[in-house]
Amino acid sequence: MRQGLTAVLVAGLVGSCVPAPPPLPERDGEADLDQLAELDLPEVAATSVLRRAQQITVRIRSLGCDRLGLGSGFVLPGDLVVTNRHVVEEPREVTVNTWDGRSLRAEVSGIAVDSDLAILQLADVSDLPVAELRDEPVVPGEKVIAVGYPGGGPATISTGEVVSLIEGELLDEPADVIRVDAEIRQGNSGGPLLDEEGHVIGVVFALDVTSGDGLVVPIDTLLERLDGRDLATPTADC
Repeated sequence: MRQGLTAVLVAGLVGSCVPAPPPLPERDGEADLDQLAELDLPEVAATSVLRRAQQITVRIRSLGCDRLGLGSGFVLPGDLVVTNRHVVEEPREVTVNTWDGRSLRAEVSGIAVDSDLAILQLADVSDLPVAELRDEPVVPGEKVIAVGYPGGGPATISTGEVVSLIEGELLDEPADVIRVDAEIRQGNSGGPLLDEEGHVIGVVFALDVTSGDGLVVPIDTLLERLDGRDLATPTADC
């Protein structure tokens, strides 16, 4: 089922912006895995899927001219990191924190001109686990996993289902947007949405506060931007 724009009231983006940088959060432990029963998978497989989902997800801290962006992201081959454009606006200093407690420097190598997506390049070789992307269409009703660092704090994992696909341009997104009922909080922006096998199917970017549903850029949109090199160079003119 697809849902028209007139039925949706979107309150805004779910990155976190604060006027001054707080201290970096302490190293996290592993995310809570108590929600395994909600996934229709054997326990061992589910544990493996959730652990890897946490390992590919990073916390992002972007210091701009007069703002601090806090959000999430996930790792691709070549030490690339995907996040949201609004998390890394006016980037002067970008830090990526990993699941195992490392703090890595990164540069914003490109931002999508027509979608809330950005690509970071880690300054050093990280040897981090990388995301596997799914190219099959998303189906309403399928089970999903959302991973992120809400509020710049510890990693969280939530599960839910695809509620619908929203047609048309929403918050400047050029293609259909995925609506999910997995819990999404401020700071989840840029984090991955995965299917129950652990493949990334989208990038979290906003929250519909009228329904509590999360809004997600489909992975197809990301692949099109990467394949077409349709990325602009960000600036931080302070």
